[in-house]
Amino acid sequence: MARKPISPARTLPTASLRDWQRAKPAPWMVKRALDALMRAVPPQWCQPIKAAGLGRLLGDAQDPPPLWLQSWDAIQAIREFDERFGKASSWNLSDWEICAMAKRMVQEAQELDAAVQAETVEVSARLDVVRLLLRMLGVREPHALKGEPDVLRAHDESWWRRLLRKHVTRVVEAGAVRLGVVNRQQGGYASDLTVRRRTEQVERNINGLKRRLFKNEAGQIWALSELVALSPSNPVIRGGELMTRIRGAEEYADARNHVGLFLTLTAPSRFHPVTLGSGGRPRPNPRYDGVSTPRDAQMWLRTMWARVRSHLNTQKVNMYGIRVAEPHHDATPHWHALVWAESEMEAQYIEMAIRAWWLSEDGEERGAEKNRVNIKRMVGGGAAGYVAKYIAKSVGHAALADHLDVVQGQLWDVEQNDMPGHRRVDAWAACWGIRQFQAIGMPSVCVWRELRRVGQDQIDGLHRDGDQTTQRAWVACHKQGSAQANWRVYMEAMGGHCLGRGQWHLKMAHRPVAPGQVNKYGEALTVGRVVGLQTRRGQWLVSRRMAWTPVAAETETFDPEACTDSDVGRSLAIGEARAAMPRAWTGFNNCRARLTGELRRAALGRGRHEAEDCIPGFPGRTDAEWRSIGPSPIPFY
Repeated sequence: MARKPISPARTLPTASLRDWQRAKPAPWMVKRALDALMRAVPPQWCQPIKAAGLGRLLGDAQDPPPLWLQSWDAIQAIREFDERFGKASSWNLSDWEICAMAKRMVQEAQELDAAVQAETVEVSARLDVVRLLLRMLGVREPHALKGEPDVLRAHDESWWRRLLRKHVTRVVEAGAVRLGVVNRQQGGYASDLTVRRRTEQVERNINGLKRRLFKNEAGQIWALSELVALSPSNPVIRGGELMTRIRGAEEYADARNHVGLFLTLTAPSRFHPVTLGSGGRPRPNPRYDGVSTPRDAQMWLRTMWARVRSHLNTQKVNMYGIRVAEPHHDATPHWHALVWAESEMEAQYIEMAIRAWWLSEDGEERGAEKNRVNIKRMVGGGAAGYVAKYIAKSVGHAALADHLDVVQGQLWDVEQNDMPGHRRVDAWAACWGIRQFQAIGMPSVCVWRELRRVGQDQIDGLHRDGDQTTQRAWVACHKQGSAQANWRVYMEAMGGHCLGRGQWHLKMAHRPVAPGQVNKYGEALTVGRVVGLQTRRGQWLVSRRMAWTPVAAETETFDPEACTDSDVGRSLAIGEARAAMPRAWTGFNNCRARLTGELRRAALGRGRHEAEDCIPGFPGRTDAEWRSIGPSPIPFY
């Protein structure tokens, strides 16, 4: 279970006079409870706790209450503080403690499930065991528990690790946000502890990827970390891809005279725990409701955006673009969105709808109409450059020397406590499960990425069949000499913007699922692995031609960074791992070669009696040579 909580006395010891004299509240009990709390909470909390006067007694006051009553009130204040901030003192666990707890939870789940199965076979009773364990921990159900697969999840240690890591991080970070620890003065976006947790998680992931090796059909062996570095998981690649999409969407809009809007959307003040006072110093926000977290603010923004889009859809008003989620200095999210409308009238209608929905809750509060929604008209050629800084702040672009932010008109440096600003943004997004980038009304970027894997031979085959649209989309996805990939041409080839699901020119193609195929929790699989793309005419493009298999355990010591061709003592050198298998030494079809004996002759040389010595018409001899040999008693078919 969780770490033993701070548990000051909840009731006064009034059973007897002797019991009262032995265990009545005293200053040493207050000190012990306060010391236990200070040891359990993150170090960044200690200064605000001291400043709040928690555990302080009224020793110098005129006519003070009895000392036992002061001690009792102080102990109860410590307990109330711990509960108000989510019992973060009990949940401030290291990753090692989380893994140990996950192992214990699996044991308890298995023991309780075995006891229940001994009495009944009802799945509902077994699900009640899982719900009981979650309630005992104070963990919210990750999803609606329905059947036996959820029981099997409770028997999986990795499932508990994922659940507990998310719960621990969010409980402790929510306490830091409510306490006001997260602000521009102390780094902003995320607390130091959450940033360290995220850094350790990234390091664990990198080390795990380095230890896992995979081999393809060509005999090449790669560490999984190197393959990940070549994918959009790499922040540099992800940032470049985002800029390519924004630039292409802008060119697409300019070619059609569409109207561009740049939106800045924020949440009501009840979601903001910290505001700035005179001189730009952080201070508690009196309008903060005391319970909302950045996750709650993100859900509010998502709800409002969904209502706006639903309303625009009923009015047949189209918009497309991209939105970016960013944190305020106190971790409350806000959105920047770059969208285009098809006409000036539709742009005005979009602006009106957004303002109406964003001010539908707490719209009468001070500054709401002025600050909650900010909409600017974008001129041609300026959208990509305006959004670039928000993308660079989120992914850490090399061109951004310093991570600077503006809070209520004041510029401040986020790179505090030896932590780059984009790392803080990454920790904030990972902690609260916030999707930073979201495309609106544009073709699938997954199809774009998958199309880059397709070989030119398949594209040429479709072109010969008259499908020039797919070839145009394929060319747009690839860099051709000095010409960069072109998202605008890709959008045009896919059908434009704001199409319904299934109406784009290309879609993902999945391998058929065999009947009865299930995952490790016993749930039936409905969608197979991605194998390529499918056109609207039903033609397939295979993009996953190479099969990868994990390498045996004895080669897991392979380090792609430290290993070189001169490493003689290693079991696997990088030269051997990266060199593909040589070309097939036969230049013909092996099946026919075995039938004709050509494969054997290539390996062992010509034998004493070969087929061409007696079979007329065998390739390699002219008809005159066969007539000189004479008729063959064996007919050749």
